[in-house]
Amino acid sequence: MLSFKNALIAASLVLCSGAQAQLTNPLPQGVVTFVVPLAAGGPLDASARMYAEKLSQRIGRTIIVENKSGAGGNIGASFVAKAAPDGMTWLYTIDSVLTVNPHLYASQGFNAEKDLIPAARIGHNLLVLAVNTKKVPAKTFAELVDFGKTNDLNFASAGIGSPGHLAFEYLRLATGLRAVHVPYRGAAPALTDIASGAVEAGFVTGGVIIPHVATGVLRPLATSGARRSTLLPDVPTADEAGIKGFEARFGNYILSPAATDQKIRDFMASHIAQIIQMPDVKERMMTLATEPVFGNQADSIALIASDREKWGKVIAASKVKFE
Repeated sequence: MLSFKNALIAASLVLCSGAQAQLTNPLPQGVVTFVVPLAAGGPLDASARMYAEKLSQRIGRTIIVENKSGAGGNIGASFVAKAAPDGMTWLYTIDSVLTVNPHLYASQGFNAEKDLIPAARIGHNLLVLAVNTKKVPAKTFAELVDFGKTNDLNFASAGIGSPGHLAFEYLRLATGLRAVHVPYRGAAPALTDIASGAVEAGFVTGGVIIPHVATGVLRPLATSGARRSTLLPDVPTADEAGIKGFEARFGNYILSPAATDQKIRDFMASHIAQIIQMPDVKERMMTLATEPVFGNQADSIALIASDREKWGKVIAASKVKFE
């Protein structure tokens, strides 16, 4: 039987061994790159830069963010899919590149199901169904449906295949809402025209809608998530608003080339799981309209596959295509 003293020594060795294992960094020396497949300056880019800074401090590697936009995110994703699987190049992306684009593009330049493996899900993006208060008197979704039966109703989005567009098509299929889609080149001009009344409604990113709600320019009718948002706690979910079973979710993920050593993905995921709990990170993510929700690799793979199937059905049923 171990003496008390020897037991303490043994326990100390186990703890030291565990701590050492946790600190072991499987990444090569050098600069790590987060590739964001969208233009600089948006919410995805901002959150990527925050995580790059936080991770750099924790893992002892410089992490830079490189924007490779174009083709709905396919260019950046293809670049990472073909990068060396050494843990030095990662894709920080919204999941539409993996769930929507396979149904819209004849070729993405990579295989969205096989060439990239997620390390973790970092959060999901909030969309809010909003109307211009001067153009649309509706205060509930049911009233919006009635309004659309007798009035012209246009829906703005950031472009064909964008989250706002897909959410709108899904809404139209689920409810029979009568409205015309008006695609823009980006979220900013779409929001500008909803706020001005040039377009009556749209699915708007949660963070940017708040000032317009405060001034009475826009009225939020429902959020696209399964739970109420802490950003807009008084706004009902789509299900609560009477759109039963409706959920239009889009998440942020970090992925690496498929051949990357699993211990590298596990290492990054373990640090992300801790970073996402930091109060300043939670606050910053919420201002970017991204609910900070961690998902491990297995959950991420399952969720991406489920959403890929879901949006494939919406795209097929609504006959969405590039013009």
